[in-house]
Amino acid sequence: MSETSSSVLTRMGAAFGSMPPALWRLLLVLAVFLVGGIAGWIGRGVLAGPADVPTMSVYEDWHLLCPALKTKDGACEISQDVYEQRAGERLARIILAKEKDKSMVMYVTVPLQVLLEPGIGLKLGNDQVRVYQYKTCTEEGCLAVIPVDDQLLASLTKAQDAGIDVAQPNGKAAELPFSMKGYADAYGAFLNNEAKRKSWWRRLWS
Repeated sequence: MSETSSSVLTRMGAAFGSMPPALWRLLLVLAVFLVGGIAGWIGRGVLAGPADVPTMSVYEDWHLLCPALKTKDGACEISQDVYEQRAGERLARIILAKEKDKSMVMYVTVPLQVLLEPGIGLKLGNDQVRVYQYKTCTEEGCLAVIPVDDQLLASLTKAQDAGIDVAQPNGKAAELPFSMKGYADAYGAFLNNEAKRKSWWRRLWS
């Protein structure tokens, strides 16, 4: 080491050695925060999980569509489209989702060619047919909004077969069967996503 370099290091050592203890402690704390912050950002990038993006999952005959976890007031929805097998025409759409007040509802949309006054019937397994009134009709079809309570949730979970009863223009009833295959798994995934959204850990790192 040259004499000049040695002199510089000697002066630096003397300067640090003459620092008051309080200043030393302050510098040490700042150094710890700096190192910790850098390590945190590196660790977060390395250990981060899958990207937080909207997802769609298929559970046999049911679909689960979920917005990104960071989406404010976001909620998943479970859905199934009911088709006429031979012509491939969609006969009904069923969606289960949560309203802004966190209540669970089922949206059932059927073709426009139905009588409105008799309402719509929901048949689940051996349960008595539940009858509801239509809320509105648009170019997409006629919509019934069904409140989903614990009893209806239980019926949906245990039902092996299901159908929608509508009244045709001639007054005769028609049943539009829909599948319950995969519903239990779709609803389980729905609840799991809801739990993630409520997680304090997720909110902390979002």
